[in-house]
Amino acid sequence: MGRNKLIEKAMLLPMSKLYGMGVAVRNRMFEWHLLKQHKFDIPVVVVGNLSVGGTGKTPHTEYVINALRGVYRIGVLSRGYKRNTRGFIMANKHSTPSDIGDEPYQMYQKYGRHVRVAVCEDRCKGIEEMMRIDPTIDLILLDDAFQHRYVRPSLSIVLMEWNRPIYNDDLLPLGRLREPQSALNRADVIVVTKCPSEIRPMDIRLIYEHLNLFAYQKLYFFHITFTENPVKPLSPTKRPTCYPVMAHERTISVLSSQA
Repeated sequence: MGRNKLIEKAMLLPMSKLYGMGVAVRNRMFEWHLLKQHKFDIPVVVVGNLSVGGTGKTPHTEYVINALRGVYRIGVLSRGYKRNTRGFIMANKHSTPSDIGDEPYQMYQKYGRHVRVAVCEDRCKGIEEMMRIDPTIDLILLDDAFQHRYVRPSLSIVLMEWNRPIYNDDLLPLGRLREPQSALNRADVIVVTKCPSEIRPMDIRLIYEHLNLFAYQKLYFFHITFTENPVKPLSPTKRPTCYPVMAHERTISVLSSQA
């Protein structure tokens, strides 16, 4: 490790420790019921991660939509990252990426005939509004909401990158972790994303041992293949030329699983 890296680590490590203390206090407050969780009458599935950055949440949210849309009337709720609006918005044919964010816009364009898509910073309020507007919704899918603990999930799916596993990372700002590895105890399913097309059984076993999961938790390894077949928009609204890749198809393959 170079001298500059050592200096950087020495400066960031105390801040990372303080951040970890804050995260631990917040989680304890939920465990001790000092902060309340709202439980809804319909299933709530959360897709999230422990780290910042792209772990592949959107394609896996779409994977869940494809798996469940024939069984449930799904409502997808996102924060709407980088949108230019605030509050609750239900996506419609006039919505733009500026209104609801790039990823919710993409999901509405692909699945708006089958699911309802909305954005709201307050997930509890967002779920209540979606159920009020469309009482036929019987399953909520929360995108990037593992740390939003005010909603009690029925099922939590946590994603982890193959090339940057959480057990080799540190808490912010020293590393990229929002929470320590122990937060995985709240997850029902752990998905290793961005896997190579072929994985050795030894690598699967090592990851499983590092994660030290409970018997009820399931571990999956996913590989994503991109194709150049654009998805036809739901309506002839103007689409910014800077978003062509957003409409490309993704094929997700389950390479292996450990239960």
